[in-house]
Amino acid sequence: MKFIPMTLHYLRYSPKKFLDKLERSPFDTFDLYMSAPQLNPFDYALKDLIELDQEIRRRGLKVYAITPENCTYPCNFATQNRETRESSLRYYQRAIDTAEYLECPNVQISIGNGYFDAPREEAWDNTRESLLQLAEYSSRKGVRLFLEECKDTTTQVLNTSEDIAQMLRELDYANVLGMVDTDQMTFAGQSLDDYFTSLGDKLGYVHFNDRGHTVPGHGSFPMKQYYEDLRRLNYQGVCCFELTDRQYYIDPDKAVDQCIDWLVANTEEWKDWRP
Repeated sequence: MKFIPMTLHYLRYSPKKFLDKLERSPFDTFDLYMSAPQLNPFDYALKDLIELDQEIRRRGLKVYAITPENCTYPCNFATQNRETRESSLRYYQRAIDTAEYLECPNVQISIGNGYFDAPREEAWDNTRESLLQLAEYSSRKGVRLFLEECKDTTTQVLNTSEDIAQMLRELDYANVLGMVDTDQMTFAGQSLDDYFTSLGDKLGYVHFNDRGHTVPGHGSFPMKQYYEDLRRLNYQGVCCFELTDRQYYIDPDKAVDQCIDWLVANTEEWKDWRP
């Protein structure tokens, strides 16, 4: 099991800030949060992508996944508004192209929502239609897609492990996998066992966060138990710290150090690490 940070909580800083920190840390791989102004998915300059790639390679780092911003921007596969769906497809197409250039194997996707006063089936069908196009495109690019669940206050499409499993069956693409976010999972009253039962070998990624997308130990979730559950379930994949709480925005380096401290104190993989 491998643990990596996401760069989301560095969004108030230049890319050099988080790359410098990762170079000084024991992490060699990360999840790149793709957002303006660092790397605007809609309209970044080509030279910015080239320079970012050079800086990553110079430090000996690798990008495991790209997570395009999908809450602030109007990116929505499920909506009844066709113009927004088409714009969202172009948005993720660019994210897939960016991943290919950075030799990043994965792109994480949150699918959006339909109107809450319309039938759920409409949003489901719109989502499947959109994802079929992206699945075909990304398969040619050698990029996998991770489908993330969201809370029922956000969407009526993918809320549980069973929802993700059903969508994967209807898509039937080998390069589209499900994932679990421990914050979303706990909100829905589910467990890691539920996800492994529903998804099996189609579970490709874990967002390993405490309540409110905080550093493990900063919230009320049983994070040590979640870690032990992943070991018991023989998870061999990647766990990512996705820190969205704004308390980490001012001093993001400190948050990375806090994640490392938790890993050293609580995991077998990191118990012998010394700075």
